[in-house]
Amino acid sequence: MKKNHRTCSTVLIAVTLMGSWLTSCKRDLLPQKKEISAMISTGAYTVLTTERPTLPPVADGPVELGMQFKASSSGTITKFRYYKVAGETGTHTGRLWSANGRLLKTAVFSAETDTGWQTVTLDTPYPISADTVYIIAVNALSHYAATTQGLATVITNGPLSSIAGNNGRYNYTTGGFPASTYDNTNYFRDIEFVPGQDDPAPPTAPANLSASNITANSATLSWSAATDNIGVTAYEIYRNGTLIDTTQGTTIAVSHLNTAGLYSFYVKARDAFGNRSAASNLADFTTLNTSGITHGSQLTTAIVGPRGISISTFITVPGGTFSGTALSGWGSAARTVGAGGETIDGYWFPAGTVVLQGANISSRITVTSGWLVLRGCKGAVLVNHPAGNGGGAAALFCQLSEFDTGGLKDRRQPAASIVYRCYFPHSGLENVYANNITVTESWITPDPDTVGTEHIDGIQTWGGQRYLNFSRNHLEFNPPHTAPYGLSGLIGMYSDGAQDGFDGYDHVMVNDNYFILNAYGIALHAPLAVPVTNMTVTGNRWVWSDAAEDADYTNAVYHNPSQSIPDYNKNSGNGNHWKNNQWADGPHASEFLWPDNATSATEF
Repeated sequence: MKKNHRTCSTVLIAVTLMGSWLTSCKRDLLPQKKEISAMISTGAYTVLTTERPTLPPVADGPVELGMQFKASSSGTITKFRYYKVAGETGTHTGRLWSANGRLLKTAVFSAETDTGWQTVTLDTPYPISADTVYIIAVNALSHYAATTQGLATVITNGPLSSIAGNNGRYNYTTGGFPASTYDNTNYFRDIEFVPGQDDPAPPTAPANLSASNITANSATLSWSAATDNIGVTAYEIYRNGTLIDTTQGTTIAVSHLNTAGLYSFYVKARDAFGNRSAASNLADFTTLNTSGITHGSQLTTAIVGPRGISISTFITVPGGTFSGTALSGWGSAARTVGAGGETIDGYWFPAGTVVLQGANISSRITVTSGWLVLRGCKGAVLVNHPAGNGGGAAALFCQLSEFDTGGLKDRRQPAASIVYRCYFPHSGLENVYANNITVTESWITPDPDTVGTEHIDGIQTWGGQRYLNFSRNHLEFNPPHTAPYGLSGLIGMYSDGAQDGFDGYDHVMVNDNYFILNAYGIALHAPLAVPVTNMTVTGNRWVWSDAAEDADYTNAVYHNPSQSIPDYNKNSGNGNHWKNNQWADGPHASEFLWPDNATSATEF
């Protein structure tokens, strides 16, 4: 491996999945006397055993060289190892890293021989968790061993194994995290591992989790320490149900949040044997809104769609299946987000995200892997990642004829889907069935079905969904169409069936929207007859229209007497909240709408 070799270390990570991490912490939380008592006499293991390099030494450096590995059971690392080649001299330091770049333990080698395997015993054995990826690295000053493709397949020895692919790590910064890879090269860096005894007792749950210092894009989380019979080794941070980070302390700064976004965090404690506690209490909050828009009524076509970012001309781009690289024909209109990610129009996207600006997409793009951002484009998008794929898509300042997402009912689940300041002049978001969906500050005007085969929605959800944010949108439906044709709901949150065993809604915001009904249909169809938790319906406004009323449906808030309404009482303990939802004009201007569609002079 030389500096002028072409390397590739791009990592695709979902926007609602990325979090910040703390700087390195070398303090061991497992007391040494307890650690010794936790060992059993099963012997020590290494990944590479007595393997030796097959190629002559490489003259290069200084450079940090490493290997990814994991253990199938919890235990402790007692030693660092590396293979020394002829010509290599100087001081060598072993460093153990977490997979996301946190320095966990260091040790300096001493009394080295001229060549062969070198070993340093750690001053305190370091506990590691089962099925968790770590990286062991040792610096080289001028020469090192290397076997190309030596880590392309898994090497297993007892509970230890290497990681196949994206392995053979390096970094030309002394002491830096070895994030780059080259040809899955084995640089002969290794550890010695002692499995731990069985410890079935998990830690207690962390308590008193709270969020502070909330900005448009960041917050600070703090909690009370958990306890464990052996010792707590780490805390896992979950955002919107997804693990984003691990820390050894009881506070962490989280960043890469989106403006006016809904977030729910919880923390779990983990011990040296991989046992995890129950979740802490939830810390739910909304980041600050810096856009200046408080209701959808303030939106105009001048600030949504391509004109919002001064794009007046388009290029033609073929549709197709997006698979993580630019589609053929995109040319210079497409670019890729570089290392470290990028914030675009207030939303953060990971390295490797493809950004397309000012394109007229001639057919629907189906995004099935990676991250795609359309900015100032015209076209249609289906975000259809397989569950667990980790990618997503965003439309920013676009004019769209379609934006759909797959759902768990179809074994699809993008990590996140974002629609921000977009214009839907003739359609709506008819099928948004995934979790982690944001539709905000958009102008949505669906056309009716004129033949009566089906109704159309402005935003339609399936049910069995979590983490939805439909806020500050302008939703409008125009005449002359009347019953039985036309609109079903400007926001239609239905309950058609379960997804992943869940048929309700959790962590949903329907805030500050502006509903205009000039014909037959419903403004808001909130969830009915299914479990609903942590849902806020606040600050919405309705335009009065006599034409929208009919005998069977209520035009403002749909209410079916045969279906139960979720409890929106703030003291119910379910996290639901209904407040400040009013008529904007008409005979009941400034009066309040209740969840059962009743109009009242008093607040709900």
